[in-house]
Amino acid sequence: MKKILMLAVAVFAASTSALPAQTNQPATAPLASLTRTEQALADLEQVWASAVKQRDVEKIDRIQAEEYVFADPAGRTWTKARSLDSIRNGDLEIDSFELSDVQVKIYGETAVVTFAITWNGNFRGNDISGPQRMTDVFVKRAGRWQCVASQATRIRSQ
Repeated sequence: MKKILMLAVAVFAASTSALPAQTNQPATAPLASLTRTEQALADLEQVWASAVKQRDVEKIDRIQAEEYVFADPAGRTWTKARSLDSIRNGDLEIDSFELSDVQVKIYGETAVVTFAITWNGNFRGNDISGPQRMTDVFVKRAGRWQCVASQATRIRSQ
């Protein structure tokens, strides 16, 4: 059961790791301290999260690079194909999620986005709800940002 839960969290995070929660507010409030590019990446996280909730595999496919890899909270890795299949097959069902503390750092044509996310949903019928810390690495190609790697860490209540 624990393995299934961790797998569910991993799949969800993989497919949404770059995806922010679907709320009526952006992933981060536009602040004077965010550059236009930083805000665009924060917004892309919101778009990705919304696409996962809506099972919009085409949109997720555009956001994730072909070599995309996700390291889930249990330490397993997921390919792009595997994460897309989990959404396409209905294994992952997200009721809601919320992003907070979105931070964007840009290094030329590479960017690192970190954030906290709280999921409400299930994977293959197992509850995967709860908070996580996510890190997404994006590379700018042909004028657009694509995620090449994601990593999720479950936040344990103390």
